[in-house]
Amino acid sequence: MRRRQFLQTSAIAALPVAGASTPREAWVAGWNNKPTLHIDGKPVYASFYALTDATGGRWSFDELPQQHLRQFADAGFRLFQVDVFLEDLWPREDAFDFTPARRQIAGVLSACGEASVVLRWHLNAPRWWAQKNPEECVVYANGPLEQVERDQPARYLMDDLRRTRRVSLASERWKEMATGKTIELLRGLAGCEEGKALAGVHLACGVYGEWHYWGFMRNEPDLSEPMQRHFRQWRQSRGKPHLPVPGMAEREALDDGMFRDPRKREGTIDYYRCQQELVAERIIHFCGTVKRNWPRRILTGVFYGYFFSLFDRQATGGHLCLDKVLVARDVDYLSAPQAYGAAYRDMGGCGITRGLVETVRLHGKLWLDEMDQTPSWRWRNDVDTAFQLTDIPADFAILRRNVVESYVRGAGLWYYDFGPANASGWWADRRLMAEIRRIREALERYHAQPYQPAGDVLLVFDTEVYFYTAAMPAADPMTDSWAVNRTAGAAYQSGAAVETIHLRDLERVALDRFRVVVFGNTWLLRAAERRMIREKVMAGGRHVVFQGLPGYCDGERLDAAFSREVTGLPLERGEGAFDLGGGKRFAPYLRLAGKERDRVWFSIAPIADPARWREIFRGAGAHIYADGDSVVHAGGGVVLVHTKAGGERVITLRNGVRVEAAMEPKSSWLLDAETGKRLL
Repeated sequence: MRRRQFLQTSAIAALPVAGASTPREAWVAGWNNKPTLHIDGKPVYASFYALTDATGGRWSFDELPQQHLRQFADAGFRLFQVDVFLEDLWPREDAFDFTPARRQIAGVLSACGEASVVLRWHLNAPRWWAQKNPEECVVYANGPLEQVERDQPARYLMDDLRRTRRVSLASERWKEMATGKTIELLRGLAGCEEGKALAGVHLACGVYGEWHYWGFMRNEPDLSEPMQRHFRQWRQSRGKPHLPVPGMAEREALDDGMFRDPRKREGTIDYYRCQQELVAERIIHFCGTVKRNWPRRILTGVFYGYFFSLFDRQATGGHLCLDKVLVARDVDYLSAPQAYGAAYRDMGGCGITRGLVETVRLHGKLWLDEMDQTPSWRWRNDVDTAFQLTDIPADFAILRRNVVESYVRGAGLWYYDFGPANASGWWADRRLMAEIRRIREALERYHAQPYQPAGDVLLVFDTEVYFYTAAMPAADPMTDSWAVNRTAGAAYQSGAAVETIHLRDLERVALDRFRVVVFGNTWLLRAAERRMIREKVMAGGRHVVFQGLPGYCDGERLDAAFSREVTGLPLERGEGAFDLGGGKRFAPYLRLAGKERDRVWFSIAPIADPARWREIFRGAGAHIYADGDSVVHAGGGVVLVHTKAGGERVITLRNGVRVEAAMEPKSSWLLDAETGKRLL
């Protein structure tokens, strides 16, 4: 999720009708050991250029977007994404016209006649529809609607985090309406020339189109009648008596430090689970609607699977039903902006993708990063140059780090062009475009080879645990902020090659190549999972790292005996709360009351120090590519080393080849994983 600023939307300009020479077909299928995008039967490296939402003056046919589309076409890009909102096509009840969608596609084709286009289709109910159907809209548990609507349309996304009028995702009336209009759009495009270039539809709704529940960062949805009805039916289908959607007092109630006792808080736990399943069901429904109403094979995907840097609001607006979406055959890809925060995006940070990509890949789905990190533009009060790049070396280093990270994880990406103050292209500089071309050409060569992952450190995370822990960040500073984000940020700065997996998929992973397995936020472990960890993960000579409260909850009760069982360590509950520093404390906490076991590590608090992780990984026999402040991304035949400080260092490849590197400050080196040859 990210904040956006928009200019006034321009009027729809007249364009000649344009179409692709042949109708596009697109799908995802396994190829060269990874899920791969296929266009007209040809496997391609999924590297897109995307304009920002049409509300930002980003109509594809406007002058500046046309220039930027041509720049990326000249750099070899043939995959593009553009936005259109339901409200663009249906500004009032008696006027539905799919011309804006045609114009968006035609604008891309005028810049690149060979383009394959993905249309980001925003399903937000138009403002007039929400006003006409107030009983279908969200009711927030923490307060009434804020007076923020003014004359802004529903496509004005900056209001999505507020208590503004948005249609409940539980509304069957909205679902039926949006389904009908989606079919109407698809039938219109299927019958026109521009529709030949349509390769995919990206279904968007919720906060910023990213399927977070409305208002989630600062507010608590949804007490509306549609949600009350849906929750009642959800519990009834499970043989449970009716309960109303819980209010704020029930949501804030905790029983054991940061935990809800499952025996006492069934209603709250069930509600969050119900809300999360609802979002997943809507995603699957609309992707299926596209598949069933297009005359040929078409790509469908969504923003979903966000895990890192979700602002400690996972239960309220996260993406916790990943397993449900991953088994849906009508969903081809998941996507997200790359992780936010200093540990991720700053120079020297790891720049990782936001999801548990190895889990997504394991299920045969494609992952697409949204690479939306700004270059070093600064405003100049200059008649000739309004904006100027101030740090080209840093721009190159960040580009390489972010784009290569996506590639080595077996994923693709798009460059999402906000532009400086939305007045110019974000990469509208010949030096940046030349570097983007070089990166694309290098990665396309390796994309043609069989893909092999390179990680020997595996981080294991869970999503279900958030139903049992505090929804308010102040009451739980540990489960998300520390155990997920600080753990991952530091581990990726250790110099080792790291991968991530969802707890549910741990049993399906080929564990033999991993020297160490780290359990991040796995406070919830049922008996079968505890047994699998003991019998499979803790075998084979690999090291296992537990932190925090492993297995403290089994879904029915809270007990440190579960933690002792899964770890084999003499863990007991400590007194009071544990101090994380900076005024952050958590309870309960566990401490080691006896001797450690061989190859089993335990830390009371999640480990946030890259040097400590490096020590643990090296001691476990994991390969360390480079010491110091190095971030390493390895896989798919390449190794990238990123550094803020620079300096002399030795990069050691797995085959023993040593590369003596005099790395510049703020740089990223891309090397062939076998020869050590520098590729950029």
